[in-house]
Amino acid sequence: MKTLTVIGGRELSGEVRIHGSKNAALPILFSSLLFSEAVEIANLPAITDVGAALALLSSLGVKVTKTGRDSILLDPSSARPAVCDPAVTGSLRGSLYLLGAAAGRLGELSLPHPGGCNFGARPIDLHLDVLRTMGLAISESERGVSVRGRPRGALFRFPAVSVGATVNAILAAVLAEGRTVLTGAAREPHVLDLIAFLRLAGARISTPSPGTVVIDGVPRLHGITYRVCPDMIEAGTYLLFAMAAGGSVTLRSAAPEQLAPILPLFSGMGARIGVGVDALSVFRKGRLRPVRVETAPYPGFPTDLQPQLTALACLADGESVICDPIFPTRFGYVSELRKAGAKIDAANGRALVAGGAKLTGAEMIAPDLRAGAALTLAALAGEGESTLARYDLIERGYADFCKTLGSLGARVRISDGVA
Repeated sequence: MKTLTVIGGRELSGEVRIHGSKNAALPILFSSLLFSEAVEIANLPAITDVGAALALLSSLGVKVTKTGRDSILLDPSSARPAVCDPAVTGSLRGSLYLLGAAAGRLGELSLPHPGGCNFGARPIDLHLDVLRTMGLAISESERGVSVRGRPRGALFRFPAVSVGATVNAILAAVLAEGRTVLTGAAREPHVLDLIAFLRLAGARISTPSPGTVVIDGVPRLHGITYRVCPDMIEAGTYLLFAMAAGGSVTLRSAAPEQLAPILPLFSGMGARIGVGVDALSVFRKGRLRPVRVETAPYPGFPTDLQPQLTALACLADGESVICDPIFPTRFGYVSELRKAGAKIDAANGRALVAGGAKLTGAEMIAPDLRAGAALTLAALAGEGESTLARYDLIERGYADFCKTLGSLGARVRISDGVA
């Protein structure tokens, strides 16, 4: 188990290159099962979740060849149903995407229960409901979930927006017989990136209105080379780091339009934001102002930035109110922030943050990926030395994390401990 040590109290200054999106990379990688020809994926982030996805694809017979620093060639011509390693699926919730992708081409798959970040119940009912509506036979047991059959076009309205279920429905529909119409679908940038990827490969997918996706099944997808879109959550995290520590940071290879809906919130807290074609810059010298925000599906404030924003609110002048109806139990990290001096009351998906706290060094434990980023933010802004155990969780979603912080002037190091 790795531990991150941070000596806080230093301003951040410099440039960050934003990596490819974790949340786009995983469904794009798993969608390779739908192809009958090799496909090359570029701009893949060097994170453990991508490594886990490639391991699962290899176990299903997909030939994986590294073609560059951040690019992979996937040859699915020999793919076949197999038993997925529960040790891998247990750490990767994105492995759920194998259900839709495998049903689309292989016709069957047994998937051990998926894992991922542990911040409360994350049911998969909508995934299974939409796949059943498309004519697939689904069976559940203590060991996991199995899917069998060939998908057919269907009409499905999501009762609640679900990124994962939207992705699974699209993957199952691409090679299905007939037309599938999804309403109430997710429209996050990484979902649209998956759609753009599949279209380039020959899929017939349209988005006639926000939240509506129409897929006309095609016989096959042809091989392409595709570059994964920039990671909106990584970019937002570094913006919040700069706001917490002070200084001036520029993000390169970013997609400013992804963050456009929430940039006014950052500006309202006291940041000066500059926007370029593929770059963002943030500068903060003065005091931060409090905020009131509620997470919502895109273009609302993303739940994956909620922990980082809550940590930042500890430094603002005045009380902030942050609600997360998407994952109400996601505030489990608050007890760790309190170790550093944060004054937060959290219950029922709502956090009241008393700003103006003087954060100090503390020994903290990351409960999940984004919470780990939030604790890092507190450590950067605090005085003295902080240690953050379970740094491995941060590596699930942030490539070159420690190296990047060091390039910005932060005093950080990683050490290996005993699990």
